[in-house]
Amino acid sequence: MSADASTPRRDPRLALSRRAYLPRIIGLGLGSLCVAATLHENAAGWPLWMLLAINGLAWPHIARWWSTRSGDPHTHERRLLLLDTLLGGMWIAAMGFSVLPSAVFATLLCFNNIAVGGLRMLAHGLIALTGGAAGGWLILDPPTFALVPTPLTLLASLPLLIVYPLTIGQIVYRQAKALVEQKRLLTRLSRTDGLTGLYNRRHWETLVERHFADEHPPVTLALIDLDHFKQINDTFGHAMGDQILRRAATFLREALGERALVGRYGGEEFGVLLPDTPIDQALALLDGLRERFPHPDVQGDTLLPCTLSIGLAEPADTLSDYHDWLRHADQALYSAKTQGRNRVVAYTPVTRSA
Repeated sequence: MSADASTPRRDPRLALSRRAYLPRIIGLGLGSLCVAATLHENAAGWPLWMLLAINGLAWPHIARWWSTRSGDPHTHERRLLLLDTLLGGMWIAAMGFSVLPSAVFATLLCFNNIAVGGLRMLAHGLIALTGGAAGGWLILDPPTFALVPTPLTLLASLPLLIVYPLTIGQIVYRQAKALVEQKRLLTRLSRTDGLTGLYNRRHWETLVERHFADEHPPVTLALIDLDHFKQINDTFGHAMGDQILRRAATFLREALGERALVGRYGGEEFGVLLPDTPIDQALALLDGLRERFPHPDVQGDTLLPCTLSIGLAEPADTLSDYHDWLRHADQALYSAKTQGRNRVVAYTPVTRSA
């Protein structure tokens, strides 16, 4: 399919036209059965039959084609819905205002209008429906009032009464499901770092704050820094740096498992929350992680000097808020780097390293 041919389908302005296309085909097609039953019983002339065929079978496709060529498809489609309502009023008159098909027609047409434009559109639709009914009564010379439907009219009304609401229900379900998926995607995007796929700093700090406020169960906070990362960026460029960051993120996620809450804290620095993990246990765990970190990659004849420095801290009653907790972890990380890098240091009154 060429780009030109596919453009209308992707145009967001045509969203309403796309949503209205199938319901219009089904609604007008099945609605024509109700009208056809009345026309048959009253031996209507061929002009009415031709008008019914055009409205019931051809009009949905004409309306769709017309919308795709409009400068403002959304507004144009709303006007077409009002035109549908006007024509529906005319066919209600043509059926002699028979209670059952008329009520079904009016209800479904009003439902379409309120679903698209709320109460304002409903009010406009009621005006169009009334105008169409009055015009049909004056122009079409319809039969006398038939308040009680005949068996044929009753049977002809059942497909519209049953199939059309089911179709609309399925369409609404699909739209609701798509909205839920879109909301989940937006939520995920708002929480994750685009490069590494880890939690971004804002969301990760929210998790830190939540765990800090949780009456201090055994939980350890870790800040992890990629050693000599600036040297890698300066020597091999940011593309190589991004590749190293992605590899490190994947390694941390896979090595620590789902229970660990891992985020990109900034630049080449990562943050890790280890719930239900005392600091001594975390010290051993992360030191083993440091040792298992992949050996430096070789780029040409040059060794990429990439190792991990890690600072740990645990919450304490003396801390005023989670910012102090993060500051302790950052101080431990600074100590790890000043001691020669590639080590794990826990923040305690007497700082110790693994």
